[in-house]
Amino acid sequence: MIQQKSSLGVAAVIASAVLSACAQPAGEEQPTFGESSQAIIGGSAAPGAAYAAVGALVYYFPEVGVLDTFCSGTLVASKAIVTARHCTPSIDLAFESGLVPAFAIGPDAFNPTAVLPITDYVNAPAAPGKEKGLLMDGGRDVAVAHLESAPVGVTPARLGLWEDKMIGSKFDIAGYGVNNAEFFYGQRFAGKATARAINGKWYELLFNGKYDAFRSWYFNDSPSAQRTEAEAKAWWKDYKLENKYELLAGGLPGESVACYGDSGGPLLRGSSASNLTTYGVSFAVEGTISSACGLGGGYAVFNKKMLDFVKGAL
Repeated sequence: MIQQKSSLGVAAVIASAVLSACAQPAGEEQPTFGESSQAIIGGSAAPGAAYAAVGALVYYFPEVGVLDTFCSGTLVASKAIVTARHCTPSIDLAFESGLVPAFAIGPDAFNPTAVLPITDYVNAPAAPGKEKGLLMDGGRDVAVAHLESAPVGVTPARLGLWEDKMIGSKFDIAGYGVNNAEFFYGQRFAGKATARAINGKWYELLFNGKYDAFRSWYFNDSPSAQRTEAEAKAWWKDYKLENKYELLAGGLPGESVACYGDSGGPLLRGSSASNLTTYGVSFAVEGTISSACGLGGGYAVFNKKMLDFVKGAL
């Protein structure tokens, strides 16, 4: 099924309780299944000022430093970031564990130029019919978190209105998640991604409508399948993008896909810090056994309703 990002490195203080994020794309043509896609998987390190507004959500202990990263996010106001709603339970976990949930600025989340404590957050309203038990279920997976102080010298990214006419055009994606087959993470990576579909059944999009290709993956290379014919048919039929709210992006030959740790990371346009604009956040990944984040993923986009939510929560 659509997998909501999970976390990687685990801070010793909270042992194996820490889980984090991810996303990746799909659509018409797919790379050969079982092969690694290129680089956030398929991107490259992004240390410069252009992506300075993109930071990592981290567990922080003042006497020690950053213990672990669990998601990505984007500064969109002097003291507010936008991220994925399913990242906010990790913020709660930090508070409950005596740690500081924080937004780390800089190209290396474990050696940041600034660490800004998160004070609180606001989750986007659930999609109709998903009001209960949906934090790990996609469905308008957007949140705004507030910072204790504003970072010095960092220009917030602009908020852009997603329009369906953008399907087929290219964006940048960025985050601090896994960026190679060895599960290296914690550094800011960025890559190119085409906006591919804003509606449709998830697996039909991923496998170009070919049930036999999906079934082969389901029984041989899915990390979460139960390996039953009935469940395979249910997955094929039931999982779909929420029309106008969820986007498949990237993963075409030569393009990038987000991965574990990139949840909440932005869908971007802009060539510099002064015009960087985010149009959505990474919310889901479809994985394989044989390659990290090898299939595809989704972005919750800022259509008018979600953009109004974000602006109202700043």
